[in-house]
Amino acid sequence: MKKTTLLSFFVASQMALSPQLLMAQEHDSQLLGNDFRISYDSEINTNYSNGGEEGDVVNLEGSYVSLSVEWKNKIRGVVKTKLEQIFQDNRVEFNEDFSLSEFIKEAYIEIREINGSPMAIIIGKQPMAFGQNVQAMPLFKNNPLAEMQDIDEVFGVTVDLSEGLFGLFDQAEISAFETDDGNFKIGDIDGVSGRLSVMLTDQVLLTLSHAELGNGHLDSGHERRTSVGLIGESTDGVLVGWVEGLYFSNNPEYPNADFGITTGAMMRVHETTDVIVEYSYIRKELQDYGIGVRTNLTQNVSVGAEVRYQNYVESNRDSDIVFGINLTYRFGSTPYSKNDTYLFGENNEEDPYGNY
Repeated sequence: MKKTTLLSFFVASQMALSPQLLMAQEHDSQLLGNDFRISYDSEINTNYSNGGEEGDVVNLEGSYVSLSVEWKNKIRGVVKTKLEQIFQDNRVEFNEDFSLSEFIKEAYIEIREINGSPMAIIIGKQPMAFGQNVQAMPLFKNNPLAEMQDIDEVFGVTVDLSEGLFGLFDQAEISAFETDDGNFKIGDIDGVSGRLSVMLTDQVLLTLSHAELGNGHLDSGHERRTSVGLIGESTDGVLVGWVEGLYFSNNPEYPNADFGITTGAMMRVHETTDVIVEYSYIRKELQDYGIGVRTNLTQNVSVGAEVRYQNYVESNRDSDIVFGINLTYRFGSTPYSKNDTYLFGENNEEDPYGNY
């Protein structure tokens, strides 16, 4: 594998931040009128992992560009692309087996406030209603349960109620979708999922999820997943903890297992730096112990590192120690594309997007 040059990725990012692009965005907003709002976000992740079954790995997993067009806060269209499909083999060009359907991570329309009710309908390729989606570790995808804790990149319909079930829950969602991911062809809707969320206290959130997946494209038969999760935060926001239990059946990745759990905590040791610990267990398969640290270097740049020890319970495979580094560059026109506090630079300085 060729060596990755971070500079090429940052050059590409800076080009997207050019004044001409900002002026074009303002011009488009004037043409569309005040009823329309255009926004974009991008995140470029350069990841390096050493150890485990795959050995040394360098990739751009999790990198994306997202464009959103919204009308009167009632209808929103979103397109989100996966940049790793372009930067294949560390080249700033399309790879030979480029697939548009895999390049488009999300493409959906969201319709809000149906007949004045607190409800939204989302149609298209999108994440489905399942799991609590905690992404605290620098390389959270290395969690052995990560692929089962969410359902994304599939075509479907989600109905979202912000006032769920007569006030018993704060949010209720239900999705119907294709389990075959990564395409734009409308085929068999063979999956359904639901998620209920409720704030037990001002600092504790409970999520309950269930999914039924046909898995016809995997020839593994019907699959079930049930998730129960809790997220809690201290009153001063310094400490966050989470736990998610996952019951499942007929999963093609872990056919001999039926239960897994992830628990973790994140502590802010400095206004710019978090330390994370996480433990995952899959019955009859493995235990995963992880510790990580993440620091915001500038308004746009963050760096993280983690170490995982993976102990395989009932197999002949040797235990692994996996070390990983993640460098993230964010930019865009929304507050989510900026770090609130950071080591280098003026934290309260006004930026060209109107964020502080």
